[in-house]
Amino acid sequence: MHQFILFDKSAYEWLKSIPPQHWAKSHFTGRATTDMLLNNLCEVFNGKLVDGRDKPIISCLEFIREYMMKRICNVLRVQQKCLGPLTPTATKIMEKNEAAATQYIAEWCGDEKYQVKGPWNDQHVVDMHERVCSCRKWELTGIPCRHVIYVLYNKADHGECVQELHTYVHKVHWLQTWKTAYGYKVEPIKGRAMWPRSECPMQITPPPHRNQPGRPKRKRRQSMEEKSQSKSQSQSQRSDVGPSEIHGHGPHGGGKLTRKFVSVTCSKCGNKGHNSRTCKGQGGT
Repeated sequence: MHQFILFDKSAYEWLKSIPPQHWAKSHFTGRATTDMLLNNLCEVFNGKLVDGRDKPIISCLEFIREYMMKRICNVLRVQQKCLGPLTPTATKIMEKNEAAATQYIAEWCGDEKYQVKGPWNDQHVVDMHERVCSCRKWELTGIPCRHVIYVLYNKADHGECVQELHTYVHKVHWLQTWKTAYGYKVEPIKGRAMWPRSECPMQITPPPHRNQPGRPKRKRRQSMEEKSQSKSQSQSQRSDVGPSEIHGHGPHGGGKLTRKFVSVTCSKCGNKGHNSRTCKGQGGT
């Protein structure tokens, strides 16, 4: 991390002031049992609500209810096609780790501890009693890494009792856990005309609506970081485009078209240099 000082000392000091458990994987607790550092799940859900969030509150809630009903049914169809004990994503990761585990060797150090060596000077310590590996992938993701898988192979070769491989995966990645999470369905309801009338003695009227000037915005407001990032990307794209391409006359035909340096022809007198609105019978230039 100290080499970052050579690039930007202020950025180094800013990052140093933040506790490392918030941004460094080496200091994560493993409580989330996943190594996904993005909020794509929330962004996808937010993107699906674009057509419904500008509606009145009841219509917006109905839009969300129908979307969730369809979403759960789509996941149930995928679950019906799954055959293994793990989810499809966990199955792919396990298959990849099993294929890479064949390139390692393990040495027993006693007390359920193993030293595992592999290519590219990859050497780690596996503690089967604590179920941790020094690479921390087993602890962070809940899925045995390639070092742990080879330790299990080594224990089986020496006649020790080893359970099935999927039992060493955290239960959050089991197919049965996934099915239990989607066990609650969103029930269908009748149309609005058949809804029971509220017994509340007071009738709640909507607030007065005032049309705001300009076209209504449908996109969400971007944060300052997103605005600066999009601005830097647009500047980098402009630097890659030549001055001739900006006006649409470049070899790639990219950029914004312009009417600059285009001679105007009058539709009345046929002369160039003016249009029909400013035509006074004068000659063209």
